[in-house]
Amino acid sequence: MTGVASKRTPSLSNEEMAEYWTPLERDLSQLAIGKESFQSWHIMKTSSSTFALAVTVALLAGCGPKSSNDSSSTSQPSETASTGQQLQEAASKVVAEAAPAVKQQAQETFANLSQQLIDSTKGGSTDALLKNISTDLQGRVSKLATSLSDNAAVKEQLNSAVQALLGNKDIDAIAGLNALTSAKLTPEQTTMVKDVYNAGAALVTQRNFSSIEGMNTDVARLATSVWKGNYTEALTPLQKLYSQATLTAPQKELLSATYDKYMPAGWKDAAGTVQKGLDTLKQFSK
Repeated sequence: MTGVASKRTPSLSNEEMAEYWTPLERDLSQLAIGKESFQSWHIMKTSSSTFALAVTVALLAGCGPKSSNDSSSTSQPSETASTGQQLQEAASKVVAEAAPAVKQQAQETFANLSQQLIDSTKGGSTDALLKNISTDLQGRVSKLATSLSDNAAVKEQLNSAVQALLGNKDIDAIAGLNALTSAKLTPEQTTMVKDVYNAGAALVTQRNFSSIEGMNTDVARLATSVWKGNYTEALTPLQKLYSQATLTAPQKELLSATYDKYMPAGWKDAAGTVQKGLDTLKQFSK
């Protein structure tokens, strides 16, 4: 109809979509807890049809058709800015509403970790100390995982270390947990990583060495000490354990991987001295 401007929906050019997408991508990526969870958000960026749908939803939420007074060519810049802003606000709202669910997912991922660790350990169901350590480790891992909801790379490292524990690949698990201490973390997260490592080291120690004849008490003391983070208290039972002649090469390698970083230099030499002294005492007792 002559003299009446047609109603039209504001549109965004490729450059304008890119301008508004960058902050949206940042907000969305903050919710990532792993590669799989981020992929669903990444599809929004790469799929033009999904992006168009997001624009439509944003428009229906508040844009609507413009009046004839807003349809002149001079109003195009403000229309474009308004459309992009509303799209950004709509996506930010989705991010905010999804955050609690993402945190819950981080906790539920490790909901059965304790029982899985017990089941993966020979004789684990009858080892009271192992059960207690496993339960505590589950809580520490879940707490750390929730804190890492915005750090997908470190979260993936944590997942890998936990999977190694469940697969009885304890040297790989210890290496993975140790690697977390070198990641860029907040002071609070750094403390949580140390707590997870201590519980993980205690678990590995208890389930690999408690069955050694005559060493049950010392191994329990070692596991309990490192569980508390008291490596000074752990030194004596560790040296006694390492000096056992029945230890295999893989067992000694596991002890080295677990404790070298946290024990004073030469602790193994001292352990050898302890064993020599014990051998001498045995000779005199014959």
